Amino acid sequence: MMEKTWKNGLICLMGGILFHYLFYGKALGISYPLYILYIYLVFYFRVPSNGNREKIVDFLLLGSAVMLSLTFVLFNNGILLFLNFLMVPALIFIHMVHARRWNFDQWGNRLFIKSMVFTFFETILKFFNLFQFFANISKRNMNDQSFQMAKKIMIGIFISIPLLWTILYLLISSDQHFEQLLGQLPNWFYDANIGSLVFQLVLVLVITLWLFAFFITLSKPLVIPGQVEETQPVKMDIVIVSTVLLLLNFVYFLYSAVQFTYFFTGDPSSTSLSYTYAEYARRGFNELTLVSIINLGILFVLTHIGKFPKQVLPKMIKLLLSMIVIFTFVMLGSAYYRLSLYEQAYGYTYSRLYAHAFMILLVVLLALAMFKVFKEKFKLLRAMFIVSLLAYVLVNYLNMDQLIVKQNMARYAETGKLDVSYLQSLSYDAILTLIKSDNELFKEILKNKKVELMDDNENWQSYNFSRSKARKLLEKWEKVN
Repeated sequence: MMEKTWKNGLICLMGGILFHYLFYGKALGISYPLYILYIYLVFYFRVPSNGNREKIVDFLLLGSAVMLSLTFVLFNNGILLFLNFLMVPALIFIHMVHARRWNFDQWGNRLFIKSMVFTFFETILKFFNLFQFFANISKRNMNDQSFQMAKKIMIGIFISIPLLWTILYLLISSDQHFEQLLGQLPNWFYDANIGSLVFQLVLVLVITLWLFAFFITLSKPLVIPGQVEETQPVKMDIVIVSTVLLLLNFVYFLYSAVQFTYFFTGDPSSTSLSYTYAEYARRGFNELTLVSIINLGILFVLTHIGKFPKQVLPKMIKLLLSMIVIFTFVMLGSAYYRLSLYEQAYGYTYSRLYAHAFMILLVVLLALAMFKVFKEKFKLLRAMFIVSLLAYVLVNYLNMDQLIVKQNMARYAETGKLDVSYLQSLSYDAILTLIKSDNELFKEILKNKKVELMDDNENWQSYNFSRSKARKLLEKWEKVN
């Protein structure tokens, strides 16, 4: 069991030292999944189970966190790696709280959110309490006089460090013989910056105490103040809701009719007098996507939060919600087509492909919400979370950089237009496709990437498969060219 013992303290201290060794002053690479592995080893071997077997959602969270951590080794897409840097700790936190502190059968209510909030603040409280705990341990192992003496010595050492460092630096600079005398000491002792040393020690201490506090919190039963109650659904009036849905469907019907009249059969920009081709496509996409998100929110509220006089959704409400879903599909199709037109005119980029992926996700989420309309026991929130998480992991493994190059090359073959400067900004994930295309336009890009990689003095903690593979491919390419 994870308790306040020296053994567990040493395990967390190893975590702090390992964090410093893997990350401090180094680019992220293989170090990231290695540290995640260490965290999970401590979690499974030192934090006791609450008696409940882990569910499918726990394995989903675990697998997603591991797969996203591996992207730091496999890929080089800066946008996704930044998001993953934030996502992985969040997924680990959610997984560990759910696996060890979640003792309720409900999903999709406020209780789980409360359990995470309470766990977070309990960890913070224990983090600060640990300072006092270690002080009490030290005090208990010696008499008061010895403790005060040790305390004063530590304070004196701490105060003297910057003073001694400054004096030694000046003396070494003033006399070469004195410098040679001190040269017998390890070189790092006087080459290192004292401010940096203090920061590194503090970093190790903070990580150690945070791990200790978090794992101790996970091992304790969750106690939520007050009575635990189910989230009460909001009572809704059939007439009011039906009126709102009828008006929305009327507007959506008119819009869809216009779309089928000209948008899917011709050039939509020809009817616009206020916007250019690019402005029309981009503006329409943004508005239609926002309307689709609003409709998804309406579906979620009425099926997941709302409650009508009868236990099941009235048939009229089901029909109107189904019509909203159908019209939303039309609007998403319109937005998707607008974005495709914009890409054909101006090329493919990260943001445009991510927008395509997001619209596909919206279609799936809307389908799930519509399924909820007819099968009310369906756990919509859980399904939406799982689908969204799986979609995000999938996007990470699609290799967007290679896809951008392929799509832009296909556009170049048709139109003769190519944004070479944008391709220059792509990550090393695109190198393989750029070399295979064997296009004269890419020679300068490949030469610049080769120079970047040659200047990169990589340590093993920062190892990245995509970057390493790109270096080897460019070396072979340079010999041929």
